[in-house]
Formats: sequence, structure tokens, C-alpha cells
Amino acid sequence: MRVGIVGGGVTGLACAFFLERAGVESVIFDPSPGGLIGTIHIDGCILETGPESWLASKPWAEQLIRELGLGDELTGSNDARRRTYVLRGGHFVPLPEGLQLVVPTRLAPMLQTELFSWSTKWRMSTEIFRNPKMLPDRSVAEFVADHFGHEAVDYLAEPLLAGVYGGSPDQLSAVSVLPRFVEHEQRYGSVVVGALRQRINGASRPVFKSLRNGMGTMIDALRAKAKVIEARVESVHPEGVFAAGEWHAFDHIVLCCGANRAAPLMAPIDAGVADLLGSIPHTGSAIWTFGYRIQDIPRALDAFGFLVPKRERQAIMACTWVATKWHGRVPDGKAVLRCFSTDVNASEEAMRKDLARLMKISAEPLFSCCNRWPESMPQYTVGHSMRIAELEERMRSIPNLHLAGNAYHGVGIPDCVRSAKETVKTISAAGITR
Repeated sequence: MRVGIVGGGVTGLACAFFLERAGVESVIFDPSPGGLIGTIHIDGCILETGPESWLASKPWAEQLIRELGLGDELTGSNDARRRTYVLRGGHFVPLPEGLQLVVPTRLAPMLQTELFSWSTKWRMSTEIFRNPKMLPDRSVAEFVADHFGHEAVDYLAEPLLAGVYGGSPDQLSAVSVLPRFVEHEQRYGSVVVGALRQRINGASRPVFKSLRNGMGTMIDALRAKAKVIEARVESVHPEGVFAAGEWHAFDHIVLCCGANRAAPLMAPIDAGVADLLGSIPHTGSAIWTFGYRIQDIPRALDAFGFLVPKRERQAIMACTWVATKWHGRVPDGKAVLRCFSTDVNASEEAMRKDLARLMKISAEPLFSCCNRWPESMPQYTVGHSMRIAELEERMRSIPNLHLAGNAYHGVGIPDCVRSAKETVKTISAAGITR
């Protein structure tokens, strides 16, 4: 059995790895394998071109890394210094301790924070008295405002989720983006009560994990085990693909190229599937990374970084202070600022002007580099879960053709690995069905 994989990001590479483990030959087609994930080195600094880590609470990425023999490379974020600032009124205010994403679980820090008004603090402290509800899917903004008020949307939900999805809480689906909290609402009424019960019953773990020498280490290891044709697929069929000027026959095809790229490929096969894929919006981002001498930074880098809510945003949406968050990535005497923008065309001038506004940095950087990722972040808008259910039902009627990736059941690296693994299980169970 041979499998063709369209798309060589982490999903496609993981798919090839799991197929090889199952004794199945595969070929990846991608003009630029590796996707967003990569590591570069400048002035002794370890810099990421895309994601720098994954949520440690999701196990699939770590499992893959251990299977690759890279267990010794695993490293956790420097949680002893874990703190994140949010810009409010032009000042950095730390997120209160005890937050589970958008849900406060500790009373004292929530009451003491300057991030919220007293009316919002009252909403948060009395949320525990809500009764269970079963509601249709609604936006994250509606969900959070219903529980904690609009201020919590502006200064918690919007900046926190913008970094993950690059989208607006007014459009994102609560069921798809905050499924655990929607379950708490249905079971307990209060998402605070649900989060507290989960915290009591759950084991403590580091928040983020990565690889000591950068995320590119994982991509390099996966690429070394995969057969890759560096070409764009022009068309697909359940029996093969056309790429690099010729037809390549396969027993199964897996589209790991993103819903926005899969849609036109699927249009000649099933217009309904193509329409559903095309209904998943995508946004882009730009990552500007700046290196400075530590003495050129006017303020202490005493946190993982900061978030800028849309109400106060100009160019920078978020900034990571790399040396604080990760051990061993920045030499002594230097500082690396990893700045994100939801404007894929954000210029260096605009980002540096915003750094001057936010951090009073006037010095020239030692180095700067930019990675632009247009149309790379799928948006789980209201009704997403129902659209995906319909999509998967239609796909079941197309033999030997599969979808995998971040557009369906989770956007993070662990979700991509899980998607690849489940697809390989489906292929292995089906065998050659034609």
C-alpha cells in the first residue's frame, strides 16, 4: 500500500512517520516542507520562525518527540518566572494568578488586580451561583460576556485568543474554542466551579513545552525519515495526484495542506466538500524578532511578555521576552523580543515604533528578522463543529481520500499530531479498498 500526502507541515510529516511505523510507504508533496515550524540561529540566539512551543496539557506532541528519540531535548518553560502583562490605559498590568485561560480560580488575586473594574470583579466573584444551562453554539465574546461581562472580553478573551487564532472573539465559536468551559456551563452552570473541580482533580504540569535546541529539531528529525517531493500538487483523485508534471498513483491520499488549499483540490471531486472547506476562514500573522543588548532595554524583562488588547493595539498584538520564558536560548548580555502582529504585512518600522511606545526602546537592534505567514490560521467560527461534522460525513462517501490538519479539531501542534495519528489508524484499518 502507498499513501500520497499533500502538505509537508507538521501534520503531513507526522502522518508519514506514523505510516512508516505501520509499515506503509508514503510520499509527501510540498514545495516548502516544514510549514511554519523552523529554527534559525543569529548571534548565538535560538530563534523560531513560527510556533515556539506547545501546551503541555496535550500529550500528542511529546509522545511523537519521544518516539523520534528526542526525549532528552524536551524542555519546559521557565514557570518560576511565569507572568504575563496586559496593556491597559497605556500601562502593563499583570494577569491575575489563578487564571485558567479566561476563567479566574483564585479570589484574592482577582480582587486585587487593576485589570478589571469593581463591577467586573463582582461579576466574577458571583459567577459560582449560576445554574446549569444548555445553549446553542454562540461566539466566545457572547459566552465570556454572559459569565463575566464585556470587560473580560476586552482584556482577557480577545488578547489571549488573538495569539492562538488570530481572530475575533465576536466570530470564534465557544463550543469549538472553549469546549471544556462550555461543558462546565452545561454541567455546573458556573465555569469557575468546573475549573476549580478540574484543578483539584488534575495533576500539576508545566504550561508550555518545547525542544532545547528549537522546534526545528523535530521537523529535521521527521524530514529525515520521510520521502518528500518538493512540488505543489495541481490536482488530486482518490487514486493519485498530479504534481511535478506527472501522475503519481497511490492507494490513499491525505490532504494535510490546510482547508483553504484543500478546497480547490476537492472541487472537481465533490463540490459540497469544497464549499465546506472553503467556509473555514483563515487569517495570517507576522512575527518580527529583534535582538538587543540588555542595557538597551529600559525596563526589567520580568515576565514571559505582554499582550495588547485590540482597544489599545497599534502594530504589536503580543510580545514574548524570550530569555525570561526559556532557558538557554539567549546568551547573557542580550535580549530577544518576539513580536506578533495580526497584520501579515506589518513593517519593521511600525513594529519598532510600537516597541518605543510600549517599552521605551530607542536603540537600534543588533538584528531583526521577520517571518510572514499569510492565510495560515484557521478560524473556528460559530457553527464550526456542525460544519465539520457535515464535512466528515461527506468525506466518508469518498473512498481512500482523507483530511488532516489544524482546520478541524484543534489548531495546536499536539492537535495536528493527533489528527495525523488518527488518520493513519483509519488508513491502516481500511487497507486497500478499491
